[in-house]
Amino acid sequence: MKCQDVRRALPLLVAGEMPLTEWALLETHLVECAECRAELDRQRVRAAQRARIRRRNSTAAALVATAVVLVVAGASFYVYESSFPPSPAAPSPPAPPVARPTPVPPTPVQAVPTTRTVDTAIPPPARIPAAASEIVPRPVRVPAAVARPAEPPAEERMPTQARPPAAAVTAGPGAEAMPTQGASRPAR
Repeated sequence: MKCQDVRRALPLLVAGEMPLTEWALLETHLVECAECRAELDRQRVRAAQRARIRRRNSTAAALVATAVVLVVAGASFYVYESSFPPSPAAPSPPAPPVARPTPVPPTPVQAVPTTRTVDTAIPPPARIPAAASEIVPRPVRVPAAVARPAEPPAEERMPTQARPPAAAVTAGPGAEAMPTQGASRPAR
């Protein structure tokens, strides 16, 4: 391999983009030629310097972008706060003192009778009283023993569920209809 060909391929070697077969040929030439080895070292140093500069520039760009975002956010907050009118300069009158309630001593607990009662549903009155002096009927409590008789247990199903069919219809032997398609038809 000639030195001119090697020096043209050195940037690919430094970048790591050289195919393996060409890399092997280049390495054999670099072992024998000191000038090409020195050129390779110079290109590696320049590539490292360019990488350092790129890193430094990207860090600086990130810091500048962060500073710009902070300045814009601070300015928008300032504009938002200054868009509201200032509070009135006249002081408001002082609030009157708050009267605190006096504590009420607890009342003694009375025993509750053990008779169990059930509230039954009472329909509302037919009309609403026009004046507060009219008497409104109050609900009546009925003891549990006099309450409605027990109802038979209802089926547990959702309102949208249909009732099961009374009897399943099955097709006779040799019929082509499936059980879910209804009664079988006679073969023609």
